[in-house]
Amino acid sequence: MKKLLIICSMLFSPVFAYQDCIVTTDGKLTDISIENNKLVDVYPLVTVMNEKNTLIVHPLSEGSTRFCVLKNNKNIVMFNIKITKNETIIDEVEGFVILPIDKPFKDDERFELDKPWMN
Repeated sequence: MKKLLIICSMLFSPVFAYQDCIVTTDGKLTDISIENNKLVDVYPLVTVMNEKNTLIVHPLSEGSTRFCVLKNNKNIVMFNIKITKNETIIDEVEGFVILPIDKPFKDDERFELDKPWMN
């Protein structure tokens, strides 16, 4: 009975795939503060060189919020975010590059897989 309940909950539960983004700059980013933690999660990307100049923005649900970071231990930089079902929009900020990293498929997008090759 438990297996049937688990399978039914997986089949009928709504699934959303939000678009993650990368925020990068040439300076050190520290002290991340998020206005609404229920909408978005922002965390630093750890690199081999430990540059601390890249953030991953991971949306959790739809809505609008803001987050700020401290750049080079002196400048507070604010980012406005709008999260929809299909994309994450982060307002441009001077000196920062914002890149989407995984845009989900729309329901009406179709693609065809190659047929398996057999001898």
